[in-house]
Amino acid sequence: MRDVHSSGVPQALAVPFGLVEDAFRRLEKRLEGMSEEEFHFKAPDNVNSTAMLLRHLVLVDMTYLHLIMGDSERVPEIRGKYGPFQDENGRIPEAQGATLSGLLGEYRELMDTARRYISGLSDEDAERAVVVPWWPEPATVRYMLWHMAGHSCHHQGQIARLRAAYRQR
Repeated sequence: MRDVHSSGVPQALAVPFGLVEDAFRRLEKRLEGMSEEEFHFKAPDNVNSTAMLLRHLVLVDMTYLHLIMGDSERVPEIRGKYGPFQDENGRIPEAQGATLSGLLGEYRELMDTARRYISGLSDEDAERAVVVPWWPEPATVRYMLWHMAGHSCHHQGQIARLRAAYRQR
């Protein structure tokens, strides 16, 4: 039976982390059978490619996970590897040189790291404050996980549109 309750993590984080895991499983499924050509395809009415969106998801989720872990000093290193959140026009940057297998592999590693970390937390940790420097106020660990899942779903909708446009071209 499908559920969004993740086992092996604190009860207070079981649903939000279950949502993160479910979003990742759905993303993997959505990307099945995608060629590198399709991965880098941009529809005429769309400024993003799937490559750009996946790189963005890896960058943002990795950043958020390290902030949740209290490891904010890693954020500049992460940005150095994946680039900025936005380009000079406020858009998701290009993803030159990115491959589907490479980014998806890095995302899987990120999810494994997240599971190991979240599994070691307590129910009380769900309410611990996480400071995201560009947000107006701190958020709880529970909220951060919920936000990560929602962010993924938002961009998966864009990927679905790109796949349809690629097939119709």
